[in-house]
Amino acid sequence: MTTVKVMSIIGIVLFSIGFISIVGLLPQSEYNYTDLEIENMEAALGLGIMIAIYGIAYSITCLVQSNKHKKQDQL
Repeated sequence: MTTVKVMSIIGIVLFSIGFISIVGLLPQSEYNYTDLEIENMEAALGLGIMIAIYGIAYSITCLVQSNKHKKQDQL
């Protein structure tokens, strides 16, 4: 169960950093994007993808851990 706790703390930290970064990297104007704004949007997209991959791994770990504890409770 400690694995789930550690992964959830890491997930909360990553989500917070990712959310602040994505909001901070949003372009300032609606038109006429500069090269820097385009690169910032690409960086935010990459960060979002990495956080989503971590979320999938966290979900799988929680599912395995809950199934393991469920089987132990039945014995």
